[in-house]
Parts: sequence; structure tokens; C-alpha cells
Amino acid sequence: MIDVVRIKEVEENVVLRKEDFENLIWEMESLMETIEILSDKDLMEQIIESEKDIKEGKIFKIKTEDDLNNLFME
Repeated sequence: MIDVVRIKEVEENVVLRKEDFENLIWEMESLMETIEILSDKDLMEQIIESEKDIKEGKIFKIKTEDDLNNLFME
């Protein structure tokens, strides 16, 4: 999250620097995306399953075109 946001009150209005405002917008968009992902039950199940596969070593390193072709030939 944003460490410092400079806010100034001017005649009952809150004033932010443009950079701080843009950072807040970016942070809010990021937070909304995170909430959307966490709310998607199917996607979360896929993520959990992928993490399990990684822990169990069920991954393949693809460094060359041959590696990719071999993956689909099995």
C-alpha cells in the first residue's frame, strides 16, 4: 500500500497531489483485482491445485522448442 499520502484540507475539500491520487487509483485497481480473484471459486481451486503440483514436483522446465514438442508428444 501507499506509505505516505499528502492530504491537505482547503475550505472543507481534501486536496491530493496528482501523483498521490494516481497511486491511490492504481492501488484501488490492484485491490479490486485481488478481490475478484479471491472471489472466483474455480480460479482459486486452480491456483491451489497448481501450488500443490509445484510442491510435488509435477512441473516441466521448457527451455527449448524441443522441450515443448516433447511435452506434447508424451
